[in-house]
Amino acid sequence: MAVFSQTDPAGDETLFAQLAVAEAKLSELRQLEQAAAQARIVLETPAATDQFLGGGEKVMRGVAPRGRFLGERTTGLRANVKLQIDPLPTGAYHLMDPDSDPLLTVDVENFSREIRRVCVKAYLEGLSATAVRTIEIEPRKTETVKLQPTLFPERAREITEVQRATLHVIVEDLDGKIESHDTYPITCLARTASFNAVRRPETGEMLDLSHYYGAWVTPHANPVQQRIRRAVELAPERQMLGYQGDPDRVVQQVAALYQSLREAEIVYVNSVIDYGAPAGMTTQRTRLPRESIEQRSANCIDGTVLLASLIEGVSLNPAIVLVPGHAFVGWETWHGSDEWRFLETTMIGSGDFEAAHKSGQRQYEQFSKFSKQKIMLHSLESLRARGIWPME
Repeated sequence: MAVFSQTDPAGDETLFAQLAVAEAKLSELRQLEQAAAQARIVLETPAATDQFLGGGEKVMRGVAPRGRFLGERTTGLRANVKLQIDPLPTGAYHLMDPDSDPLLTVDVENFSREIRRVCVKAYLEGLSATAVRTIEIEPRKTETVKLQPTLFPERAREITEVQRATLHVIVEDLDGKIESHDTYPITCLARTASFNAVRRPETGEMLDLSHYYGAWVTPHANPVQQRIRRAVELAPERQMLGYQGDPDRVVQQVAALYQSLREAEIVYVNSVIDYGAPAGMTTQRTRLPRESIEQRSANCIDGTVLLASLIEGVSLNPAIVLVPGHAFVGWETWHGSDEWRFLETTMIGSGDFEAAHKSGQRQYEQFSKFSKQKIMLHSLESLRARGIWPME
C-alpha cells in the first residue's frame, strides 16, 4: 500500500525493492496454502467437497431433489446436475466459452436396454432464455450435456447489486414423461463485479480471469465518445489519426486523450469493495468508463479501463497492465510493433501527461527489474480476438 498510496507510485525505488521481497514471501505462503488445499481435497469425502468456489463444479448430492417426478426404477433414466459457475459473473458471463465454462452440466444415464431420446433444458427464472439440448443415449451409457442459458441483456444491465436467482433444470424423456424438474439457487454478482482469479476446488490451484477486464473497455459508450471529441480539440491539427501518418503523433494523441480526462476533473477514489463472492474467489467492484466520467472518480483499475477506452476509441491498441495490487495503462507505439509505452492513470487528477507517462514507464521498468514474472499485459487487440468484447 505504501507504494501505490503515493501521488506518484513510481517515486521511490527503495519501496519497490521492499515490495518485491514481500511479494516473494507472499508467493511462498500461497504455494504452501495451495499444497494444504490439495491435501484437504484428497482427504475430504465427496460430500464435503461439493462447495463451489468458482471455475469448478457443485454436484447436488445428499439433498432430496425438488420436483423429482420419476427415477431410474420407473423410467430407466437418471439425471445428475452439476453447477459449474456459482456465483454468476454477470458482467462477463456472456463472454465465457460454453464448452469450457458452461453454467451447468447434466449427466444423463440410461439404465434401460433401449436407445433413449432425452431433452434437457435450463433457464434462470426471469433472467435468461432457455438453453435446450436433445440427445440420444445408448443402452447402459451416460451422456453429458453442457448448458449455458443466455442472459437477457436488458435484465443483466439491471443487476447493479448482488442478488439471488433461481435456476430451473428440466430433463424430459421424449416419450412425453418428465424425468426431473429441479431448481437451484444461484448468486448473481453485480454487473460491475470484476474477476481477478478463482480457486479450482478439485485441485486448489488459482485460475487467472483477469483478461475479462477487457469487457470493461467500452470505446463506444457516449460519455467516452464525448471525451474523445474534446480530445480532438486538443490534438495536433485537430485530428485523431490512430496509426495513420507520423508515428510520433501517437504519443500526442494519447496526451490529448489524457488531457480531456483532466478537464473532466476525475479524481482518485479507492472504491473496490464487492459483495457476494465466497472465500477463494478474488473480485472487486470496477466502474464502467461512463460511470467514472459521470461520477468524476476512479481508482487504478477504473482509470485504466477508462483511458484504455479512449485509446481504443481512436483506433490505437491499448493494454491493461496488472501488477500485484495495482493497474496502469499501456499503448502500442505502432500497429504490430509489440513495443509499448505506459501511463499511471491515478495521476489524472494530480499530474500532467508528462508526469503520468514518466511514472508509468518507471513502474514497468521497476517491476521488470524486481519481479517481471508478476507483470500481466493484456493487449486489447488480443483480447478482442479471443472474443472478449465491450460490455456496452
